[in-house]
Amino acid sequence: MARQGSSKREAIVAAAKALLWERGYEATSPRDVLARSGAGQGSLYHHFPGKREVAAAALAEMAEEEIAVIDALFAPGTPPLDRVRAYLTRERQALRGCRLARLANEAAMEEPSLREPVAAYVGRIQDCLRASLEEAEAAGRLLPGVAPAGLAAVLIAVVEGGYVLARVHWDEAAMREAIDGAVQVLGAVTRPQA
Repeated sequence: MARQGSSKREAIVAAAKALLWERGYEATSPRDVLARSGAGQGSLYHHFPGKREVAAAALAEMAEEEIAVIDALFAPGTPPLDRVRAYLTRERQALRGCRLARLANEAAMEEPSLREPVAAYVGRIQDCLRASLEEAEAAGRLLPGVAPAGLAAVLIAVVEGGYVLARVHWDEAAMREAIDGAVQVLGAVTRPQA
């Protein structure tokens, strides 16, 4: 019996994850989550007090999944600038937008339980970029005067802005152009490997 309840909870969270990425928080209703999950209204309110709590659980799972991807991209053993390039050039669904950060412009981000998973994901990317760039700096690979933290902020801003460009123009090429520009910037501020 507990197993079935758990599977209903999982179905509800899975539906919320899909809907948050497709529609965002404000355009997703509990009714949408129920329809997508196949769960009854009683199941939803048995597991969650309301929409915010369902979304918070979904966002926490999404952040955990995406952070695992980031951690794999930035795993030690690969040269630091290769890790940064791997992040920049990874496969993305540009027209769908960033799975988590696309919610950043919604009023719901004022709610800590919804903002924190998004901030944790974006923060992890920025930390990994900064650490890799600091490692490159220590190895003499960055040109003098290039601040790793500032460059990390620029690179993540280009990626997230690339999603915006792709969605605004409804053209994945807009994001590819932004990413190509970020790779060029990275190349312009680094020294060749000795």
